[in-house]
Amino acid sequence: MIFLLFFAIVFCNNLYAKEVITDNLSSDKDIKIEKINREIEKKLTYYNQAYPNIQFVHLKNGEWEKSLQALELFIGYQATSLDYEHPKELREELLFVTVAKIQMMLINKITSSYLFKVGETPVAKKQYTCVITLDAATNVLNNQIATQYFIDLPFDILSSLPEKSYLDKKQHLNFIIDHEAFHCLDSYHYGGIPMSRKDFATRHDTYKRELQADMFAIAMNLRRNKKLSLYANNVMTIRAMTLFNGELQHDSYNAMQLMINSDKEKIIHAQPMGLIKKVKQLYKTIDPSYAEYMEFRIAALEVIRLLGKPVNEYEKPYSPAGLKPNKEIVQRLMQQFLEHYKKYVGKDYLLPEHYN
Repeated sequence: MIFLLFFAIVFCNNLYAKEVITDNLSSDKDIKIEKINREIEKKLTYYNQAYPNIQFVHLKNGEWEKSLQALELFIGYQATSLDYEHPKELREELLFVTVAKIQMMLINKITSSYLFKVGETPVAKKQYTCVITLDAATNVLNNQIATQYFIDLPFDILSSLPEKSYLDKKQHLNFIIDHEAFHCLDSYHYGGIPMSRKDFATRHDTYKRELQADMFAIAMNLRRNKKLSLYANNVMTIRAMTLFNGELQHDSYNAMQLMINSDKEKIIHAQPMGLIKKVKQLYKTIDPSYAEYMEFRIAALEVIRLLGKPVNEYEKPYSPAGLKPNKEIVQRLMQQFLEHYKKYVGKDYLLPEHYN
């Protein structure tokens, strides 16, 4: 009986200890997340000061109901979504669709950004509002999580990488904010995605904007560090493997390489608007036509299939039926992935048996 009583006391004490440890771990995580959220606000202050007409705001993914309420207050009544060109009569419908998309991003903890022209009686005191969804826990809680969000490697491979191969969480937070801020500034300076009757025109334009956003973010990284950082090398290597994630809209390695190979001194001393102009200027030299983009898209989808990965896109179909991939482009994209995978992981990637 004494033994059983002793066992019960020890067992209960252990349970209590585990609960305390779990509570402390949870508390520590919450503290880290709140600290990161404060850092996000500080970083957005930079853009708020640089652009007096735009209010940059952060919606916390973990509190999406409250975030949507905050969004309504920030943009006011009769606001206008500016990320897509549209006739006036579709303003309300586009606004409804955009808010629904923001809700989806918040629930699924996906990073995104949206530009609005504020309506009547908004909380925001500026004429425009840039809304950024960014979940600290999913994106930048630590270096490994930051890396995992950008490259979907199996855990055993990811955890075996040396620390220097991980994306530095602090620099990664800067990169993400710069990337998302660019999307708003792009719509602000150059307009939203234009209307078109072509089936894949929106995805063509989105592809351009994603590459340009990465070019801007890598330039901002160079500007802060005054040199090409380890983080910059890592993030470019990971972007070169983006098809492994089933993503083809972030195939930005060559675009970022083009940016960092340009005049570094001018980048280091440029202001954001100057960097945006530089991005636009450089991107013109590689800007694919609609036909060229479709050729790339179909080849990229083939590489994703050969890697045995699902396509990571919400919108279907992924490509027109009946079109065959260009073998040379497939080979080039596959070679890019294989070379950077070996460089990053330290060993060859074993292609599935169906690859030929």
